[in-house]
Amino acid sequence: MLEVTKQPKEEIKYPVARRDPDYGFIVLFLSETNGVIISTKDDVYKIGDTSLNWLSCNNSEDWEPVNITITG
Repeated sequence: MLEVTKQPKEEIKYPVARRDPDYGFIVLFLSETNGVIISTKDDVYKIGDTSLNWLSCNNSEDWEPVNITITG
């Protein structure tokens, strides 16, 4: 007998980093929509800018997953 079940959605363990593909800034997300900018190359956003209302970090069309290492 073969039982087919839907694979459970992968749970994100916060914090996670995402890059905006258009502007190149990187946001460290502390929850799905709450995050702080940790890297930027433009004048629109500054390092340390925060928001409680970013587009969902789960949206792969708006965010590119990146790996970061936090030390210190």
